[in-house]
Order: sequence, then structure tokens, then C-alpha cells
Amino acid sequence: MSYKQLASDIIENIGGKSNVKSVVQCATRLRFTLNDPSKANTDKISNLNGVLKVVDGGGQYQIVIGPDVPQVYQEVIALAGLEAGDSNIGLESEEDKRSKLSKVLEGIASIFQPIIPAITGAGLLKAVMALCSIFGWLKSGSQTYIILNAIADAAFYFLPLILAASCAKKFKCNQGTAMALGGVLVYPQLTTLMTSVT
Repeated sequence: MSYKQLASDIIENIGGKSNVKSVVQCATRLRFTLNDPSKANTDKISNLNGVLKVVDGGGQYQIVIGPDVPQVYQEVIALAGLEAGDSNIGLESEEDKRSKLSKVLEGIASIFQPIIPAITGAGLLKAVMALCSIFGWLKSGSQTYIILNAIADAAFYFLPLILAASCAKKFKCNQGTAMALGGVLVYPQLTTLMTSVT
């Protein structure tokens, strides 16, 4: 399967890149927000080699690709003339008929989607460490345990910074400024002060 050809066929059958307001990737699918969903040819897209199925709902046009989705996403971005991480590839539609709740949910989803791999990976590492500790393969006070625990905790400890960067990308703000503001929440003296107050 040619990732470039698949990406080209997808863009062509969703109404061209001018019909795409934004696109993000998750674990197995491409999530498009279209200016005019009626322009998308669902039947043709569903029959493309490499597409498992199409889900249209909740204000998003989702194309399920499977584990090859990162490669296809990169080709979509390249064909649209964008840099990685820049998801806007279309103009805003004149009339957006989606409900306010749908817009809010879409915004929350697009903020959390990029950080899910980090959180999931940290959670899985915690689970593996717990199993190793139960079976006696890893002592809780060992250097290996401490290092692995630091790696697993980092995603949660620095979650405000990660969320700040993701929010800045979503709302097109300066990521450095956003992360600096998010860093206030993990500043050691401030966290100590908040703990002592509560």
C-alpha cells in the first residue's frame, strides 16, 4: 500500500484540502473536521485500499486506517503543504451548524488526543512495575525501580506543561508562554505552599 497514494485519494474524496478545517490523528484513525461534510464521498473512501471504515458523527469525519495511521497522516500533511503539527488545512466555513456542545467536546478531544500516548505509556509502565514488584522481580527501593518510577511519573507530574503546549497548539498561541504559565502549577515552592494551606 502506498501511503502517499492513499493520502491523495482521501484528500480528493473528502472534497479537496479546501474543504478541510482541521485534521488530527489518534491511535488508529484520521479525524477530519470538514467545512461541508456533504462533499465527502464516504462510499469511495470506504473502498480505498488501506481504509478499514469511515465514521461520520459528532462533528468529525473519522477515517479508520489502523496502525499505519501515522504514516498516512504525515503524507496528508505533506500533500496539504503543512508542517507537522499544523492541522489547519482549510478556510473556516461561513455557516457552522454544529451545536455549541459539539464544538466544546471537539475542542477538548483535540487537546487531549496528542497527549494520550504519553499518559497511556506512563500508565502501562506503572502497571508493569507493579507486576514486577509483586512477583519479586523488581525491588521498590532499587535504582532501577526509582529510575523507571521517575519516567512513569514524569508524564503526570508535568501534565500542566504538556496540556499547556497542547492547548497553545489548538488555540494558536505561543507555546513557550503557555508552558511557562503551566509551569507555575508545578513550581516546588508553590506546590508546598498549597499543600500546607490545605
